[in-house]
Amino acid sequence: MKTIAVPFFRPTLGKLLLLLAATPLLAVAGDIQAWLMINTGNPALPETIMSTDVLEKSGLVRGNWKVSGIGLMQGDPVPGSAQLFRMFHPLSKGGVVRMLAVTREEADARTKVGYVTEGALGYVSVKAGPNLVPVIRFSKEGKFLWVISADDQAWATKNGWTREKVAFWLWPDTYR
Repeated sequence: MKTIAVPFFRPTLGKLLLLLAATPLLAVAGDIQAWLMINTGNPALPETIMSTDVLEKSGLVRGNWKVSGIGLMQGDPVPGSAQLFRMFHPLSKGGVVRMLAVTREEADARTKVGYVTEGALGYVSVKAGPNLVPVIRFSKEGKFLWVISADDQAWATKNGWTREKVAFWLWPDTYR
């Protein structure tokens, strides 16, 4: 029986130089691209999700979600940063209430009241700084929305949501 094997890649100086030239040199190992997604299809129960997965983001867009804003998180802690956790609380009548917890302590407190942690997404800035992207938290009847764009902030205000605060900041997305 004959087998077909893929020839082993033998790097030469020319191939390595070509590979280096084709690789974007802008990426920094610690940068995590993040999309803040919003679904306003049901004005009575809009949702936001922070996604770091391009496939998830694309699926949400196909499901009529839109990008409220884009930025970068860090993969490792940096001064003035905190870990961001994506969470949800199942509702008795179906559906979920979503939460972004900005510290391990906040995530632990939310877990005690029934929230489920989907995971840590990365590190966000907890201090304002030049060129940082503010993520604003709105509330209404015990629910929360996080938005970035001015249009989404105006939509939230028009639909009875109260602007609470800047919850955290993302670093500017330098890859677009």
